[in-house]
Amino acid sequence: MSLLMRDGRVVYLGPADGEPDGRDADVVDASGATIVPGLVDCHAHFTGLGGANWIARFGDPDSELLARADEAARALTRMGVLTARDVGAPHRLNLKIRDAVRGLTEAPQILAAGTWIARRDKFPPFTVFVDSAAELRAAAIAEMNAGADLVKIAVDTGRTGDEVTFTVDELAPTVKVVHERGRKITAHAQGKGAAVAAAAGVDSIEHGFGVNAATAATMAGRTALVPTLSVLESFIGFAATDGGRFAEGKHASEALREQAFAAVRAAKKAGVRIATGSDFGGGSVRPGHLAWIETGGPADVVLVHGDPLSDPAALWRVWRVYHRGERVS
Repeated sequence: MSLLMRDGRVVYLGPADGEPDGRDADVVDASGATIVPGLVDCHAHFTGLGGANWIARFGDPDSELLARADEAARALTRMGVLTARDVGAPHRLNLKIRDAVRGLTEAPQILAAGTWIARRDKFPPFTVFVDSAAELRAAAIAEMNAGADLVKIAVDTGRTGDEVTFTVDELAPTVKVVHERGRKITAHAQGKGAAVAAAAGVDSIEHGFGVNAATAATMAGRTALVPTLSVLESFIGFAATDGGRFAEGKHASEALREQAFAAVRAAKKAGVRIATGSDFGGGSVRPGHLAWIETGGPADVVLVHGDPLSDPAALWRVWRVYHRGERVS
């Protein structure tokens, strides 16, 4: 099998005996490696620091929030993550970050949602707060007018999402206007809000620990699930390294992790599209923790040691990364 990249695109993908003349190309002997498409992190926060105090760190000065983006971008590309979806930043700083790194080899392509939108006082203070369906719709329009690639709303609150903050009827006008603009809308829903968001027709549900068979059936063919399982693993790990509330809540975190696994199983059984998301920065995870390859497509490829289909851990054994055909150092 041979892969030829030129001018940032894949120009040949096929049997080695049929490859075009590549005498002017740099040849890489990738024997024993697997070529996979550039990876995608569908739930990221470039302004976040992660760690045990991730929420508080969103309150740091804008200069500090922006400074984190460069380190995060480099960490992601070194690991082969070449596209990332930033689903919330204070003061729409992710739009500035997206524009600043656009076209850089050592930074992923970023799709940015601007700032979270939530019911007043039901989400952390760095959010755009609204009090009604009309204000929710207006806030979504404001994010799109500012240049957001997608809109992010919070439809439940609390660690387990027991309190739903908008009804289907309140969400529907916002979903409609976002779709009329040709954009996507996603919902933060850790618990009961998933059913409401799915019924309102959002394009994806973030976290989705409360997705059950009935909600998954509503989502099928329309709404994707972006689980953030690594966050729950970090909560459990912090019980030993940070103690305090994490130690006290360890059993609850373990139970929530099992609930999250059940949600993924329910989504898979119903045929729901599932996208991977780390929640780095916005959750306790830090950065670095798919698309496809085809002739004419972007030359975003990763060489790993091993076969990730039989051994998913192979995706951690990154050998080389090529972004737009250029090797990431």
